[in-house]
Amino acid sequence: MEKPWRLWGSVERCALALASWSWGACRISLLALILTFHLYGGFFLLALILASVAAILYKFQDVLLYFPDQPSSSRLYVAMPTGIPHENVYIRTKDGVRLNLILLRYTGGDSNIGHRVPNALLMLVNLKANVVLVDYRGYGKSEGEPSEDGLYLDAQATLDYVMTRPDLDKTKVMVFGRSLGGAVAVRLASANPHRVAAIVVENTFLSIPHMAATLFSFLPMRLLPLWFYRNQFLSYRQVALCRMPSLFVSGLSDQLIPPVMMKQLYELSPARTKRLAIFSEGTHNDTWQCQGYFAALEQFVKDLMNSHTREESVQSTASVTII
Repeated sequence: MEKPWRLWGSVERCALALASWSWGACRISLLALILTFHLYGGFFLLALILASVAAILYKFQDVLLYFPDQPSSSRLYVAMPTGIPHENVYIRTKDGVRLNLILLRYTGGDSNIGHRVPNALLMLVNLKANVVLVDYRGYGKSEGEPSEDGLYLDAQATLDYVMTRPDLDKTKVMVFGRSLGGAVAVRLASANPHRVAAIVVENTFLSIPHMAATLFSFLPMRLLPLWFYRNQFLSYRQVALCRMPSLFVSGLSDQLIPPVMMKQLYELSPARTKRLAIFSEGTHNDTWQCQGYFAALEQFVKDLMNSHTREESVQSTASVTII
């Protein structure tokens, strides 16, 4: 039985490679195809033109979704926190990509930092939590190029690394994601239900096909099959597998992702402990600056810590670790 499966796998890879090469050839020769069709017409040439346009749109999806070069210096300089215990670490994913991550350590007491510090440092101080920041492949000092499967591997490698640390409590790992990171967080939590204690997602979407239908409502995007999308990020399916405590943070002034998608994700969640925190003035990337934002996260973390204390029947002093 093993040989037929291997044979089928080889045939499938060859077919995909041939299809990819043909698609690329059509894309390169699009102008020539259009001129030839204009002169001679023909159904076959029209089909090749449509295939070429589809190939261009398929490839262009990455440009709309990933922005590894913004700001322009982001690939050359990654700011390091000062005055906070931290570690700059490099890890490798299962497919061999080298990633850069920063571990911010909470050591107790009050930290003397101002209101201008980045979001992550405010999490450390307000939530009294360790914070792990990872540059996805293609971002910052990490190698590779971003892709949906690649980002999933990056998140998994980060979680695996945290689980190897003897100084971090493996039972108190909370996954956080904003925007595209929310989709990655949902996928990571769904694939690791016994390793992720809680999940927080902020201003994220149901899926890329849902976003395409919203952004290009003047086109029949809903009629396109899933395989048309190079990146799918089907969070509306994955969230149904996330039964751990879940917090959904929604900024109602988000001009990029419709806030109704956050409400729908909340409603799709099967978690027994789940909350929907709404901030009327919250925008896509700046909801964390709204009044009451950290109070909502702090209460969620406190409830999580209390539930662990009851289960363990002992008082634990270990901090939550946020990925």
